[in-house]
Amino acid sequence: MDIGSKRTGIIIVITALWAFITLSGWNGNWFIGLISSVILMLLYMMLGASKNGKLSKKLLAYPLVSWAALWIIGFYFSKYYADLFAGKMPDFTILGFHPSFAFTILTYWIGGVLTLTLGFYFLADHWLSDEDWDNFKKKIETINSAKGEI
Repeated sequence: MDIGSKRTGIIIVITALWAFITLSGWNGNWFIGLISSVILMLLYMMLGASKNGKLSKKLLAYPLVSWAALWIIGFYFSKYYADLFAGKMPDFTILGFHPSFAFTILTYWIGGVLTLTLGFYFLADHWLSDEDWDNFKKKIETINSAKGEI
């Protein structure tokens, strides 16, 4: 997937999302701001995981979009159960946690970290192959050598 040609547009959307998230928070619309922040982070990850302006479709599907879906689901159910049990004790717990906090732990924290870690591990060549890493190190050595000569 070619995102190199769309880089400027993505940066503009990121900028607009920062403003939107800030305004949402100021106006008390924290949940829509929270969901928008997932989109913001997804766009940052897409830019960061691209290689020479290309983003692997495999990498986009898993872990990036899967991560975003987990976070949105987690935030939705956290809000749902927080609203449902506002001011009272829940009738049940999930693994000993308040239901709203359980979704935060399971989907947002554990699920998100695990998804990104496994995805980047199993698809490492899609974002940083050994050859690319060696080329990067050579480039840095060249830059450092040139600085030493000045």
